Amino acid sequence: MTGLRGVFSGRFGRSGLKSVSQTGGFAYDDGMSEVNVAQRLPRIFAIVPAAGCSRRMGRSKQLLDVGGRTMLERVLEPLAASAAAGVLLVTRSELIERLPLALPRVTVAFNDDPDAAMIDSVRIGLGEWERRERPGPRDGFLVVPGDQPGLTPFAIDHCLRTFGQDPARIVIAVHSGRRGHPLIFPASLVPFVLSAACDQGLNQLARHHAQLVLSVECDSPAVTRNVNTPEDYRLLG
Repeated sequence: MTGLRGVFSGRFGRSGLKSVSQTGGFAYDDGMSEVNVAQRLPRIFAIVPAAGCSRRMGRSKQLLDVGGRTMLERVLEPLAASAAAGVLLVTRSELIERLPLALPRVTVAFNDDPDAAMIDSVRIGLGEWERRERPGPRDGFLVVPGDQPGLTPFAIDHCLRTFGQDPARIVIAVHSGRRGHPLIFPASLVPFVLSAACDQGLNQLARHHAQLVLSVECDSPAVTRNVNTPEDYRLLG
């Protein structure tokens, strides 16, 4: 399997995360020809950043009840049922013992920095997937925040199929003209996501690489849902 040695090489920088130059490249180390690599179907690895302190909610929104399950379970369940190659939850260690998680294909990484932003958890997720699966140049990463319940496996798979048809693109789910999640980006853009240019968040991907964006219209309003405040939570009911 091909690896991302160049993409993930570098020192640990901001928030204990790896910082890299944007000139990193792919290292083919298993004897496969570039033709064979190009013919392989892409794998898409899901990352669920859910390490926030929920300051606007006033309590841990990851644990809020949504239809008899925690909000985080409602986010993870459709991802686990989708065609994603795997699902990685990035959350705080103090929360994991309070989450009744028993989902197949879901693994966990931790971000215990109380001042961390969502992009920091995404970067931790990228590092974990590199360590575990060594993604190749045709693979991709799907991101869904941990406060976005209501997505369906159908909507997720629709985005996955779209990326699979052109794995050099940035795929963004859209509802009624508004962008949301899932967001899928190719492994070739990992150096950008790890760079200072993306410190303000993944929305910088579309701003700096607008020519690569492919919008996928979804029927469900859940693709643009964010539950940040008590009023947002009330509207879920």
